[in-house]
Amino acid sequence: MATSILMPKLGMTMTEGTVEEWLKQPGDTVKEGEGIVTISSDKLTSEVEAPADGILLKVIKEMSEEAEVGELIGIVGQAGEEVGEATSASEKEKTEPTAEVQEKAVQQVEQQPEGHQDMKGPQRKRRISPAARKKAKALSVDISKVTGTGPKGRITRRDIEQVAELQVAATTTEEQVTTKPAVHEEEAMQVQGMSAMRKSIAANMQHSLESTAQLTLHRKADITNLLAFQKKMRTEAAENNLDLKLTLTVFLARAVTLSLQAHPEVNTHLIHDQLHQFEEVHLGIATSLEDGLVVPVVKHAERLPLGSLAKQMKHVTETAREGKNAELSGATFTISNLGAQGIEYFTPILNPPESGILGVGTFVQELRLDENEQVKQITSLPLSLTFDHRVLDGAPAAEFLNTIAHYLAKPYLLLL
Repeated sequence: MATSILMPKLGMTMTEGTVEEWLKQPGDTVKEGEGIVTISSDKLTSEVEAPADGILLKVIKEMSEEAEVGELIGIVGQAGEEVGEATSASEKEKTEPTAEVQEKAVQQVEQQPEGHQDMKGPQRKRRISPAARKKAKALSVDISKVTGTGPKGRITRRDIEQVAELQVAATTTEEQVTTKPAVHEEEAMQVQGMSAMRKSIAANMQHSLESTAQLTLHRKADITNLLAFQKKMRTEAAENNLDLKLTLTVFLARAVTLSLQAHPEVNTHLIHDQLHQFEEVHLGIATSLEDGLVVPVVKHAERLPLGSLAKQMKHVTETAREGKNAELSGATFTISNLGAQGIEYFTPILNPPESGILGVGTFVQELRLDENEQVKQITSLPLSLTFDHRVLDGAPAAEFLNTIAHYLAKPYLLLL
């Protein structure tokens, strides 16, 4: 019996996705759980697994085509099994050939002069996907001059990209006619397209800065006792043959989890002018890749003691780096650590709809006066908290950051 491959929902705000690459072609044998297609949303790129053993019978959505969440993108079945005509026909109605799309885009650019208005009356409301609207804003494309090729004339991201490409081409041609630039060998440069992941990161970062009121607080935490505690815990783990990777980020994640429970107003999302405050703590751990950045999520961190938290953090980050199906959505708060790169302070950018993200720098040695006015050497950890000022004011945000520093200075509290 044929099994549908549907566009998955990767995050709470995702409404549609784009097919980036089919890892299998029609006629290829597939195994249940095996990667079959790569899809992307506004925030991330993920691999979709085959829902059953069999053969990839049909590809409904080709590369670069968009589909709404839950929409059919392919079919897996057995050799010789026929695909229903109704499915094929309905999908043909939804997507026009690329050549026709390009022709319509050309007509829009050539026939719609600057400042053109419809003389037949008020312009009807345009059907446009959220991803396409965001792309239009980023590329300065007037959606009133775009013909939608999606279901019921909906404007897709690909429609926007094609019109933008034509606009750039037209501008370049005009510049070449009016100006003949000099060619200098010493100014030679390499031009290459952005990867799907890089485009997604760029769009997400721009959207974050445009749609939120971001403010960053900085302070240092005394981790002198924490480093001694970490050394002791590692020794205990090794002597008892426990496979635990007790990094500084693990202790920090535990401190953040406890602090979020003490300050639930930070563990809040702002969605459509409504505040969604979470009792659960789902920690996003920013993880760098060769070609970009992903944020795998440790679900229900509040339920995990230190050792279990260490194992789960190792699992999700290694899974993400290996390109496997990692949990990449649903974070309520994110941690980003640049300490390994020698950075002290930086300004991390929010991952909407989250209201906070903690940036962690490299620890430094400092001299301070103790309560007896004696000079002592301590180890300090720079922390940078970016928060959405629409959700939080400076004082509660500072209290949350101070609570994190308190737990780091008294590491035995992390076990309670």
